[in-house]
Amino acid sequence: MEKNNIILINNFVVEDATKQQEVVDMLEDATKQILSKHDGFISTRIHKSLDGKKVMSYTQWENKDAIEKMLNDPRAIIQMNDIARVAKVERTLYELVFTEEKI
Repeated sequence: MEKNNIILINNFVVEDATKQQEVVDMLEDATKQILSKHDGFISTRIHKSLDGKKVMSYTQWENKDAIEKMLNDPRAIIQMNDIARVAKVERTLYELVFTEEKI
């Protein structure tokens, strides 16, 4: 991973644990159909909590401009509105400053 990439972390909370997988599926679809097609996209990781109530997506971008272009894509807006009908979302941008990986 390159230092100083921008990370978009979305935390989703569902009231009904039966909706967790629906959120995961919607995020997978959005990643494959929309996010990955944008310039500056690097990767997405989707995590679901063991309690069935939360989903977290971690998407790495080359820079903030790339994220802003994606967030203004009408297809992305529609997808996020669909997810917001199922889960509450908190979106935060982070700068990647350190990574260590075991190879």
